[in-house]
Amino acid sequence: MPIKQLTLKDCAEAAYLHQAAFYKGWKEQDFQEFLQNPLIQGLKIEENHQIIGYILWQHVGEEAEILTLIIDPLHQRKGKGNKLLSALFKRLKDQGIMHLFLEVAEDNKPAQLFYINHGFILISKRPKYYSRKQNTFISALNLYKKLV
Repeated sequence: MPIKQLTLKDCAEAAYLHQAAFYKGWKEQDFQEFLQNPLIQGLKIEENHQIIGYILWQHVGEEAEILTLIIDPLHQRKGKGNKLLSALFKRLKDQGIMHLFLEVAEDNKPAQLFYINHGFILISKRPKYYSRKQNTFISALNLYKKLV
């Protein structure tokens, strides 16, 4: 299952997956704006010509930030996320980017464990960052990995 570039043609599918995964998921227009920005790139995994996962990141100088990583729930825990993250690590290193950041919701324990298992460390906490139902908020955990 090859990894391919996420393109403007993928925005509707990407938005559908994002909205299914997150309380306030991004819309198709959000993805169009992201992918028209030269500092933002994405990779996808497809099965039967449908996107089952993708990773979107932005880079500036020697730093990059993962904006989102989504794997369709039916395809989770099958190595797809590992494959996307490994492809991102390689691409960033090839571009001379050594510092990688991301934010993950404090209540998203599976994602936290996934990133920690890939060498990310907690560097700070951003209180009341993500909105949840009934006008409540949850903190974001800021994670970092030095690519070597």
